[in-house]
Amino acid sequence: MTKIKAKAILVVIGWGLTILCTSFGCGGGNQQVSTEPKDTHDYIFYPPLPNQPRYQYLTTFSSSRDFEKKKSKFLKFIVGKEEKKARQQIRKAYGVDIYDGVIYVCDIGASVVVTINLKTRKFGYLGEKGSGKLQKPVNVFIDEKEKLLYVADVNRKQVICYTLEGKAVQFYGTRGQFSKPVDVDLYGDKLFVCDVGKHQVVVIDKKEGKTLYTIGKPGSKEGELFHPTNIVIRHDHLYVSDTTNFRVQVFDLDGKFQATFGRIGKTPGTFARNKGIDVDKEGRIYVVEAKYDKVQVFDRDFQLLLFMFEPGNERHNINLAAGIAVDYDNVKYFKEYLSPNFNAEYLLFVTSNFGFNKVNVYAFGSYNN
Repeated sequence: MTKIKAKAILVVIGWGLTILCTSFGCGGGNQQVSTEPKDTHDYIFYPPLPNQPRYQYLTTFSSSRDFEKKKSKFLKFIVGKEEKKARQQIRKAYGVDIYDGVIYVCDIGASVVVTINLKTRKFGYLGEKGSGKLQKPVNVFIDEKEKLLYVADVNRKQVICYTLEGKAVQFYGTRGQFSKPVDVDLYGDKLFVCDVGKHQVVVIDKKEGKTLYTIGKPGSKEGELFHPTNIVIRHDHLYVSDTTNFRVQVFDLDGKFQATFGRIGKTPGTFARNKGIDVDKEGRIYVVEAKYDKVQVFDRDFQLLLFMFEPGNERHNINLAAGIAVDYDNVKYFKEYLSPNFNAEYLLFVTSNFGFNKVNVYAFGSYNN
């Protein structure tokens, strides 16, 4: 199949000046507006008002203090000062997934998976000790059907399967099966493991752990990969963030090349260091651009719809962004952050290696004036 390039209705020069509005419904016509949102009554939207917002920034998780509520001076006077609890924090966030009110974040700085329980409002750690002790967990995938969690550990050269409570139950990767596994996804009885060292996706049997076949080989031609860092399986297709080829490639689940989009560049629709990737139910493709700290959104035909977010120290900013996850099942835990005029359909979780904000949460939806 021939290469498919992302096409834009609006030609945009430079990352920080404009956003792209198309049939995605970002606003009326081919408008140019600032990508930096305005804080209106403490609500931050993308694109900003008076355009039609499609995303709202909700909150950030970086440490256990994000759950703490400051006491009033009067309450402190009545009950006195409490002994300070040790703060649990995320050092370098990468992969992220969420299930049943618990966010799972790969912390490559602390060598653990951080669990953020939205129901109990507590931080926890997974993979701290024992046979399942992690060394450098990069990405995580949750099998909701079996209630299992798969973690790609690049230093252990393994994918480790845990129960949601943190017990290691199976290990994948023996005798040089993987070089540098950095991401994992599941389809049926097959595990798809992204190996950045071998420049391919290794498909293994979930039960026996044997390699069934591989997808891609080192190179830059269609179907070839060079330093793939992230994968996701959606709509019976495998999407690969082909990082050093500055593109996204799409395969069927047997490994046959289907399409590719993107090229090297520093303008919207191009890539300089594409990493995390996810796809929503409508086929919109979200790609994290780590060099310029953007998330680019493409439609199912690979046309650029929107690019958003900024680096910086404000609460909505991202810094050396890495992972992304789309979630439809946990909006209820974030109702307190939503504008009364914004109807949320699903959530976006975006992680950052550095800066104050390690896991940012955004909602996709519609705004009612």
